[in-house]
Amino acid sequence: MINIKECNEPLVDIKKLCPNIKIDLSGRRMKKEKTAYLRKTVAEMILRAEKELPRGMTFVIGDAWRPRYVQEKITKWYIKGFSKKYPSWSQKKIIKEVEKYVAPSNGKYASGHMTGGAVDLRLLKNGKKVPMKSLKLTYQENAKSFQPKLPQHIRKNRNMMFAALKKAGLSNYPKEYWHWSYGDIWWAKRNKKKVAIYGVIRNIS
Repeated sequence: MINIKECNEPLVDIKKLCPNIKIDLSGRRMKKEKTAYLRKTVAEMILRAEKELPRGMTFVIGDAWRPRYVQEKITKWYIKGFSKKYPSWSQKKIIKEVEKYVAPSNGKYASGHMTGGAVDLRLLKNGKKVPMKSLKLTYQENAKSFQPKLPQHIRKNRNMMFAALKKAGLSNYPKEYWHWSYGDIWWAKRNKKKVAIYGVIRNIS
């Protein structure tokens, strides 16, 4: 059993702490929030990881701390998308598939994003996105962190990113190559820790 012992570490503005890292939240959120937030320790880990990358490379962050309403919207978006893609699937099967990619919006096992301990990110090189997936594979196939079907150059790009993030102390969710975390309950579960240090943060103070 994993316990959550909130350490009350604050959220920090990623833009201020990591000025070279690009923030690219979904359209409406970017207009509204204009930046992204992470727990201070996690943001510092991202900064350390960036320094491990070759010159000209950095990270682009697609998501970090999420308020509950965003988590709920994402769940609905995934359900709608999988329902359209797999019309023969039952609702139960669709929800089970969605749960592989989207954590709950409440309860003990709420999304790590809601704690500020999780981040979705990819690589940029000289301002352009680095190839991280194959158009020949499905969403589920591409999402796997270690996917032997990927071309060698894409696996090389992923390995470069993985090495930098792991060295900084972050842990990857193996079903999503872009999702990394520290301190949340999912991090604790993956790493066989008995205690998570980040609980859900409802609002930015």
